[in-house]
Amino acid sequence: MASPARHPHAPRPRPERLWWLIPAVLLINLGAVGLLFVYSMLNLRPFLPGHEISHIQLAGTVSLHAAVLLPAALGAVYLWPLLRGLRLLRTGEPGRYPAPWIERAARAPLVLAALSLATWLLLDGFLIARVLSVFEHLTPGTWAHLVIRPLLAGLIAATAVFFAAEHLCRTHLWPLLFASTPIEGNPRLWKIRVGHRLFLLWMAISFLPLGAIALTAFIRIEGLEDPIHRQVMWAILLIGASGSLGGAWLAWLLTRAMSRPLRDLEGAMGRLRGGDFSVRERVGSTDEIGALAGGFNLMAGRLAESYQALEARNRELAGALERVAFLESVKRGLDRFVPDTVRRLIEENPDSPSLDKAPKDVTVLFLDIEGYTRLSEQLPREELSQLVERYFSLYLSDIRREGGDINETAGDGLMILFQEPPPDAHAAAAVRAALAVRAKTQAANQEAPDRHPPIAVNIGIASGECHVGSTRLQGVAGERWTFTATGPVTNLAARLRDQARQGQILLSADTARRTREGFRLRSLGPLALKNIAAPVETWEAEGEIAAPAARSGEA
Repeated sequence: MASPARHPHAPRPRPERLWWLIPAVLLINLGAVGLLFVYSMLNLRPFLPGHEISHIQLAGTVSLHAAVLLPAALGAVYLWPLLRGLRLLRTGEPGRYPAPWIERAARAPLVLAALSLATWLLLDGFLIARVLSVFEHLTPGTWAHLVIRPLLAGLIAATAVFFAAEHLCRTHLWPLLFASTPIEGNPRLWKIRVGHRLFLLWMAISFLPLGAIALTAFIRIEGLEDPIHRQVMWAILLIGASGSLGGAWLAWLLTRAMSRPLRDLEGAMGRLRGGDFSVRERVGSTDEIGALAGGFNLMAGRLAESYQALEARNRELAGALERVAFLESVKRGLDRFVPDTVRRLIEENPDSPSLDKAPKDVTVLFLDIEGYTRLSEQLPREELSQLVERYFSLYLSDIRREGGDINETAGDGLMILFQEPPPDAHAAAAVRAALAVRAKTQAANQEAPDRHPPIAVNIGIASGECHVGSTRLQGVAGERWTFTATGPVTNLAARLRDQARQGQILLSADTARRTREGFRLRSLGPLALKNIAAPVETWEAEGEIAAPAARSGEA
């Protein structure tokens, strides 16, 4: 599958920057620890006993080191399969990445954030245990000072890790891995929706900062005696709490305004992908989401028009294919009646085939069944017709193999043209075909000796120049076209066929001269033929002369 074209303003993916995630997690958690140190430097609980605080701070220092190092180490373990395959990520083709890599990369921002938060929760649990072992009586302010501070820092670190990791994956990793991966309907991919991101954004810019302010005010209220100061702190606490709640309400409204149209658009895309081209999406705003819905409607409309046009073309194509199938069936039927030479001429130039008569050197072969009249008296008409078809069908493959065209059929006879150049070649092809016809006839007679008297096929062959082409006969009822060879050579071949007896193959002098090197020929001398004034030198073909290699093999 081809990868989608990259937007011209989009940064080029650099999967090697995946290494940046590990130091990014380390620096973000180090920043969270720095916030705790700055918070501690403000000394918001100066009234806590010093020796007790020293125990808490010593345990906290060890835990804070773990909070910095452990998320980065666990993140490196999780990312290790992807880091090890960076070379394939840089050079591989989309669609060839292992499925576990794609699933691991899709989960990376959430997993890294969860690892950071889990580490800070462990730290908080450890601090709770230490606080319970050091302090006998804890006020709510002390609990908030010692316990809620690390939890707040962990939430800040986890949120920052999520957005940093997602930005890096969106820019350099996901464009490569998701190029050919179906996201919709894939249960193995963790989907972080827009609403989830808006919730995290609300935590990052509203809840956590205002929560820190509210926490500071709550801690200081407990130790203040001045009512004015207490009122100020209560006001700060109220502002922080109301700001957090108001931010949550605004985030909820924004989530509905963004995520619902996107979910509806996602569902519309699914219906469109399923073939429902009538689907349209409501355009409810003038922002990017509204523009996206309008663009989807335009795309769906154009797809519907294209689909309708395609269906119309398919119907036209189906009709055309039916006509082609009909014409092919007609062509197959006509092929049985049209000589191969004529068919080739028409296929080469259907508009104006070269069918006009022209002088051409050919070899003409006539054959007929000896005693056909006697057979017609002995055999029923249907049985005689089947007999002729069976014998002539035996000859067809040999005639075509030698390049012969069956030009005319007349009851018990065939007229066959051989015209593939050079002249000696088509003369030899005609004699080979005649010898094959005689051999097939003898074999067929032996297979059915009791069904009918033995069949003898007499053959006459003549070579020379004939007028070859079409003859058009026009009349009141229409016109009729025939393709044949006319001239003295055709007449001579027919008369030689009439002269042959008992399956003889008689050749004209010209045919004998062209084939004497390859066949055993016997001279019959000059023969008087019907409708030919002068006697004609005639030869009989008895067989083919074996090649030297064949003769030596037989010896």
